[in-house]
Amino acid sequence: MRTEPLPHPTVVWVTVEKVQQRRTRWTYRLDQDTPRSPRSGTNLNQGFLSCKFCFCYLELCAWLRLYRFTPPPQDYFAPTRQELDAGAESILRPVMMRPR
Repeated sequence: MRTEPLPHPTVVWVTVEKVQQRRTRWTYRLDQDTPRSPRSGTNLNQGFLSCKFCFCYLELCAWLRLYRFTPPPQDYFAPTRQELDAGAESILRPVMMRPR
């Protein structure tokens, strides 16, 4: 028995890159699959871009809203002190779909 894919994912992954630099230089990569998973980078769910780059928080919010996700506050994507101290160049955050 096979199930049909959901029309929209219930979680998307946001990779924030360049976190050691000023916030205005960060880029955001939006992906429906966990990055580095075998399915990452494939468009198995028509209607959702499997990997989308955003060059500012407002652009990220626009894409999240387009796919019916409620954008978290900007600070949600900020690296923790531990991530910065460890020298992380990028961080990963899940964004869950919330009913509107």
